[in-house]
Amino acid sequence: MSDYGTPPPPPPPVQGYPGAMGGGEHPKAQTTLILSIVGLLCCGPLAIYTLITANTILREGHAQGLNVSKANTAKIISIIALALWAVGFIANIALGGVGLLSSN
Repeated sequence: MSDYGTPPPPPPPVQGYPGAMGGGEHPKAQTTLILSIVGLLCCGPLAIYTLITANTILREGHAQGLNVSKANTAKIISIIALALWAVGFIANIALGGVGLLSSN
């Protein structure tokens, strides 16, 4: 029979980066994320509202120590949606409205 001695102590618990797990999240963060996705998919001007709201959530969340990852994601999606909407708008003008402005 062999004697291995006492087992080593368990490792310390895993710690996340500051603010990742504690503090909860802003109450409007989930809604803003969903609306930014809707703005990306079908309603570009909605991204203006979600961009403003996401910036407000980020400012308040940092001041209160909240998790702001959803607000940050909503901000990025809103910027992408606005960029795509602007490119589409400019392309529509450049192409003459694709029949809307043409006369018979």
